[in-house]
Amino acid sequence: WYFERFRGLTAKEIWAMLNLVTPIQETKAYQSIFAEGEVKGKAEGKAESLKRLLVRRFGPLPVWATQRIDAAPIAQLDAWLDGIFDAASVEALIGRDEG
Repeated sequence: WYFERFRGLTAKEIWAMLNLVTPIQETKAYQSIFAEGEVKGKAEGKAESLKRLLVRRFGPLPVWATQRIDAAPIAQLDAWLDGIFDAASVEALIGRDEG
């Protein structure tokens, strides 16, 4: 909105104007959005690592396994990553398809 409203100013000038009040990084809204993105990014990274390791160890993953991994919270992904070397199969590590 600011960029549209103040077309005659450069991006640097607009950011300087906005930072006079409160730097955007210090606002609760920014911190909340950043924290959510950070958690989501960590979960996605762990899920991708787990899938890669499982494919390398056991071969192509069933669709249900991929879906289960993609929906899992970070704590569960960590537990599965910790158990990957002890598991005899994908099913033994993450459980069977519940569908």
